[in-house]
Amino acid sequence: MVFTDEIKDMVVKAPFITIVTVSIDGDPHAIVVGKGEIKENNILGFDIYKMEKTQQNIKANGKMQVIIATMEGGPKGFRLTGKACIEDKQVLFKAEKAEALL
Repeated sequence: MVFTDEIKDMVVKAPFITIVTVSIDGDPHAIVVGKGEIKENNILGFDIYKMEKTQQNIKANGKMQVIIATMEGGPKGFRLTGKACIEDKQVLFKAEKAEALL
């Protein structure tokens, strides 16, 4: 299980979530989104608003990381690593690994 209760709680409460994708040339591309939606099987959904380079990178290789951090109750955060795809008007990210950051 990648998504612990702590990670799920942080996804709901985080004011911003950072998404990082990688171009086919290996160039990282980071953006900030307002919220993520927890779905089943360690999947997070993010509504697409523009995200042109992010969509391009996901279609090219699917590599993605998600950074979630908060100061609530003391500093803590997680880096989630996995694969993403585009379905309808959402980025669907399946986390394969979670690492504590703080």
